[in-house]
Amino acid sequence: MSTSLKNKKVLVTGSSGFIGINLILELLKEEAIVTALDLPFTNWEKLPAEVKQVKADILNKKDLNNIFENIEIIYHLAAKTDLNGKNKNDYKVNYVGTLNVLEEAAKSKTLERFIFYSTQLVVGLFDEKRFIDETEPYKTKTFYGESKIEGEKIVKEFCKKLNIPFTIIRPTSVYGPWGETPYKEFFSAIKKKRYFHIGKADNLVSWVYVKNLVNLTLLSSVDEKAINEIFFGNDLHPYSMRDIVNEVAIYYKIKIRTIPNMFITPIAYFFGFFKLLGFKVPIYPFRLKNMKMTYCYNIQKSLLLGYKPAYDLKSGIKETLDWYEERKMI
Repeated sequence: MSTSLKNKKVLVTGSSGFIGINLILELLKEEAIVTALDLPFTNWEKLPAEVKQVKADILNKKDLNNIFENIEIIYHLAAKTDLNGKNKNDYKVNYVGTLNVLEEAAKSKTLERFIFYSTQLVVGLFDEKRFIDETEPYKTKTFYGESKIEGEKIVKEFCKKLNIPFTIIRPTSVYGPWGETPYKEFFSAIKKKRYFHIGKADNLVSWVYVKNLVNLTLLSSVDEKAINEIFFGNDLHPYSMRDIVNEVAIYYKIKIRTIPNMFITPIAYFFGFFKLLGFKVPIYPFRLKNMKMTYCYNIQKSLLLGYKPAYDLKSGIKETLDWYEERKMI
């Protein structure tokens, strides 16, 4: 990064989340003046003391009065990101909350850029090896994905109407320090030898180490070529599931066994029955499908912007596992 963020007055919503914390730490290194916005009951102790704290619910417009005054860049990460909702309304923070932030932020005379965090799920997970780019039509099978489609549309329409420069980032599968579900459990299962390769385990997946994603975010927030553009956020190239798991296994000096496809499918359906009854199980059909799925996203636009992922799979996995182990989290 250049020093173009030095002394910039920035605000990060969803600041105590996994990506939010990593983003704030990097913004501080860039000598930005950081304000963090999150819910009142958030664990604020995670954040460095020099960060200004704003305790607010973005679904309550009164909470947002006057907090964007003098802010130059907004990184809008606040969202409900699980897949447990029963309908789109369960995720209204992702679109109603986004509109509330935009309407209040638009009152500021200093706003230079609005960065909106979306998701790969606005175009879905494709079980095929072609690379999906930003021109792919909206398509999703989840209420979370629907809510982020709505959020993207609001950002594009509102910002273009009021001439507010925006950038949309679509992270893929993100792992790294401060990360929780699902990758902490995934790495823990490998460490405890509870994970097995399924068949060849050669399906390709677009993962991203959180510090690579943060670097793309910072770059896109100051580069004029990123204005009113959408970028997928992932590492330089997809990895096979076998490569990912083997990298964790190398770290722990263990060997991963393989289960043939023909055996694991009936086991997954067997455990799936118990999951429906409320039991915690290691494998079930939905998880099996995700473990075997291929999804690859094109980052050519990010590369043309100047994005250079500093971490490869080996260095990203090592730094992540070092962080977990130092804190005895897995």
